[in-house]
Amino acid sequence: MRRELAPPATPWFAVLLAATSPFLLWFGQEARPYALWATLSALSTYLLLRATEDQRLNRPAAVGYLLVELMALATHYFAVFLLPFQVLVIVVWAWRSRRLWAVGAALVLLGVGALIGLYAAWLLIGQGGGGNFSEISLPILIPDLVNAFSLGLSVDYGVVWWIDLIFGGLALIGLGWGLLQRQRLAAGGWILPAFFVIALALLLAVNVYRPLYMTARHLSQLLSGFVLAVAIGLAVLWMRQRIVTLLLTLFLLGAVGYSTLNYFTDERYAKDDYPRLGAYMQERMMPGDLILYNEAPTKRIFEYYAPLDAVYAAMRGGAELAVFGAPLLDRSVDETIQWLEAQAPAYRRIWLLRSGNHVVQDPDGRMEQWMNEHFTLMRDVKFFSQSSLHVKLYLPTIPVFEQGTPDIQHPVLAEFGGLIRLVGYDADPPQAADLPSQTRLYWQVTSKPERRYRYIWRLLVQDAEGNYHPQAIVEREPYEGDAPTIYWDPGKTIMEYVEQPPLSPNAPVEGRRFYALELYDAETQEKLPVTAIEGGQLAADGVTALFPVDGP
Repeated sequence: MRRELAPPATPWFAVLLAATSPFLLWFGQEARPYALWATLSALSTYLLLRATEDQRLNRPAAVGYLLVELMALATHYFAVFLLPFQVLVIVVWAWRSRRLWAVGAALVLLGVGALIGLYAAWLLIGQGGGGNFSEISLPILIPDLVNAFSLGLSVDYGVVWWIDLIFGGLALIGLGWGLLQRQRLAAGGWILPAFFVIALALLLAVNVYRPLYMTARHLSQLLSGFVLAVAIGLAVLWMRQRIVTLLLTLFLLGAVGYSTLNYFTDERYAKDDYPRLGAYMQERMMPGDLILYNEAPTKRIFEYYAPLDAVYAAMRGGAELAVFGAPLLDRSVDETIQWLEAQAPAYRRIWLLRSGNHVVQDPDGRMEQWMNEHFTLMRDVKFFSQSSLHVKLYLPTIPVFEQGTPDIQHPVLAEFGGLIRLVGYDADPPQAADLPSQTRLYWQVTSKPERRYRYIWRLLVQDAEGNYHPQAIVEREPYEGDAPTIYWDPGKTIMEYVEQPPLSPNAPVEGRRFYALELYDAETQEKLPVTAIEGGQLAADGVTALFPVDGP
């Protein structure tokens, strides 16, 4: 605006667009460098233009440019694609009176860029990086950048493409504004178009030899130029039709708000929700479990969000628990599979925690494929994210007994609605004060259920006055909905592993203890009456079966 290359309202629109940018919101929430890189690229280019604004070099701005540019280059090696543009700015400024200085500065900057480019090439090619990049073309690249820089990554391009066209049209007005008059062109109207053209041309040229582009984040250094171009486009319209421009701005902000709402509410655009996964596992890890982190380098981040202090304490106390990163760091995938085959019989359940962020030893997923083929997959909980963060629960043995009833610690009978029976349970004593203990429920059906049912399994203490106090409660569908009752067949016994929560520290411990069981319709919430009971007693409500607990 000071050089009269942009209308007076441009700064206001630029600040508004930058403050609401979905792209900056997305990457500002990640431990990734792209929002920082976009900021450093904007700041370094600004300082360079201030340093070369007058015929005499502005030394403080020049020093600031060098420092910030070094930061940008250290943040992401793709920053080299901006260097040729910045070299062009220096050469154009110094060519008339300081040709030798201009050539020297250009050579130094290009030399630095070449060294960084060689290092990047070594990373990408020599170390096998970038193998998942695809070749791109300008018709693919431009729509992708416009969509990312305007509405961000939390929208469906197939739905909002016409809004992208509006943003793109405003950006074209902004890019052309400095080229339309010779006076503006001489004052630097070519700068903003060159900012884009040179970087894009270099990327496409390198793409012929080796694909370098995955998503718009790899060109986030161009975000500031796009924001400025759109802001100039709006400012040009503002000079001519303020009401129309105001309405258009409000519409674009509404579209940005839609993207931001998606970001915070739509799981398709969620971040890697490690805290949610950690909370999930904290309630379910129990003695008898083997916990595998796939791959081994993810173990630290998983344990950060799901601390295993209680698990390791229980292991030191002799509990049948184990935690490993898999595939094993000191063995091949095949050796890990052999190890897993030998270890599996010692555990009742095997958890596989996986994040797609790290694929090092087993890129083809052979270990997980082997587990799918040789174990019973009972649960696959997906914490939808960009890296497919999820948890799988495997059982080394099939938990369905086709004929007869297996050996059960506590054979009982509680029949609900003449349809579903609990024929017994096993209850292991707690092995850690703050870990769930293992209970196994044995179910049967008299006929194939047509509806899904949930159950409530509680540990109660009856005080001297006859009142019941809950100490631990489990309420869910069998296998948390992964083996619902509609799939159960008569003549079979289904064993379910239940994580009995640690005892509540506030509940009374004196008195008789009972396990209590209720069943209800998962949709209507209607409880099933107890129609038969053995080895226990029927509560006064007619829907609760009570079984006395042996031992302490």
